[in-house]
Amino acid sequence: MCTTHYARRVAVEIVFTERRSLLTEARAANFVRLRERVARASGQPVRVGFYEEVDAVRLRAADSIVLSGSSAPWSEHEPGLLARLGEAVLDAGRPVLGICAGMQLQARFAGSSIDPAASREDGYLPIRIDDRSDLLRGLPDEVVVFQDHSHEITELAPGFRVLASSPACAIQAIGDSERRWWGTQFHPEEFRPEHPAGENILRAFFVLAS
Repeated sequence: MCTTHYARRVAVEIVFTERRSLLTEARAANFVRLRERVARASGQPVRVGFYEEVDAVRLRAADSIVLSGSSAPWSEHEPGLLARLGEAVLDAGRPVLGICAGMQLQARFAGSSIDPAASREDGYLPIRIDDRSDLLRGLPDEVVVFQDHSHEITELAPGFRVLASSPACAIQAIGDSERRWWGTQFHPEEFRPEHPAGENILRAFFVLAS
């Protein structure tokens, strides 16, 4: 029954990495904005679901996957459910964009290490672009993006490249072209007319995923 329900391919699957029980009004508003901006950037239908409910069959039915950020600390997540999500993402074999906590999960699924950051990054802050070969194509040497994180990747698994960095966070964006996985420690869905890089990055991902 489950296989039949997901047999019809969808374009973009957004996985909310927040626990449903921890969804506050503010977090819900953030997810609505993420969905709207992903739909606009991709120009495609978008389906959403919480990570607690996602399985490999559902993810295989998508053309691409976006793993959202999460405001809750890792201690408030169920390790077994995160592990199941990792198995589903790996099994799906789809292009993936991880955002903030979504990138940290994505990196962990591939064998990377995550630890508390020396200092929290919060608000619109500059990053340095180190690799423009795919996700960050067309961007200048430095852009301003929206940050909201207290953890970071401290050891990156083989196969990934570091695409961007900042003085406070050595790994601001990653890419693995063979796996077709990309991620940002910052939130590309948060952008303004004076800071448009995030929208450009979202659009670049969906070009890569096509």
